[in-house]
Amino acid sequence: MTVREGRVGAGGVVLKTVAPVRVAELTATAASYGREDVGPVLRALFAELSRRLAATGMRPGGGPRIAYYEDPVVPSDAVIVHAAVPVAAVPPPGRGVAVSDLPALPLAATIVHRGGMDSVTEGLWHLAGWIEAAGYLAAGYHREVYPAQDPGLTELQVAVLRPACD
Repeated sequence: MTVREGRVGAGGVVLKTVAPVRVAELTATAASYGREDVGPVLRALFAELSRRLAATGMRPGGGPRIAYYEDPVVPSDAVIVHAAVPVAAVPPPGRGVAVSDLPALPLAATIVHRGGMDSVTEGLWHLAGWIEAAGYLAAGYHREVYPAQDPGLTELQVAVLRPACD
């Protein structure tokens, strides 16, 4: 099952390149990768990030909010949660906001989830199943991209490695 980049495949999955983006972000640790642990942490991070950026007089750079995840330094069930917004400039020092450059994803399997975050896991399972069935390998945790124009949409992005036979 091969899908050309940028084309919709089975079940609405699209393979595409995701450009790098400079973001202002806050991070915290959630007890697990489960929605019940990640959701409250992510909501609090986005609220605090908005407050801190407003205090600096900075406005987000116009792109969608992004959440991404990584393993903690010491292996456990916990996950590091990042809440990020694109920015064009660096906030003044001492404001408690980190600025980083999210790297490009040379090849990502993506799908648009329609519905609340309480059902986003279904979208992730669908995407994971597609990745496996298509012979790709997932390379790390997913990203969640939240388009501002529709709060009921979330683009799920997973970096993937091409099958060996391509």
